[in-house]
Order: sequence, then C-alpha cells, then structure tokens
Amino acid sequence: GCITAISDCLKDGCSVEAIMKLDKKLAEDEAKLAAIFAEMKNLPKTAYTEENKSTLAWLDNFLRRTGALRAQLLALKGKGNQDDGFVKQMLRAASVAFGGSRNSD
Repeated sequence: GCITAISDCLKDGCSVEAIMKLDKKLAEDEAKLAAIFAEMKNLPKTAYTEENKSTLAWLDNFLRRTGALRAQLLALKGKGNQDDGFVKQMLRAASVAFGGSRNSD
C-alpha cells in the first residue's frame, strides 16, 4: 500500500517520478474511499449504527490526512533533489502520520 511505498521511498531514496507515482496511488485510494464515504453518509438515519458512525469518522479522518499528504507530496515535487534531506524528513513525517513508526520508537 501507500505506507509501504513511502517506507520504500525513504529506504531507497525518492525521485520526483516516485513521488508522483505515490501521489497517483493516493489519489486513486482517496477517490475510492470518498465514494464509500458519500454512500455511507447518504444512508437513511435509521440505518446508522455505532459501527457506521465509527467507520464514517475513520473515513473522514483518512480523507483529510490523504488530502494533506497529497498537498505535501505535490509541494515536494517542486523541490526535486535540491534538498534530499528535507524530502526524506517530509516523507518520514507522512509515513508516521499514516501509521508508520519512527526510528526512535
């Protein structure tokens, strides 16, 4: 998945192409989950359960984080290889935000 791709990017180094491939994958996942979110949100009020509420909250959170991550990736695209350390730090932060672990953990 995307977390694996971010992790691989950190280990192997990232090119602008790799960042754009990751952005494309995130966009695809984001679109799928946005459709599920919209579908669930349009369920009749009588169909709401605690599980549905929890799922909607998770989807909303994930979509927000994905949007923020994609914005960061697109900003990094302009950096190219100008500051490799900065790009790696940003990708590491993104990985942690999506459930990865820090080296110090």
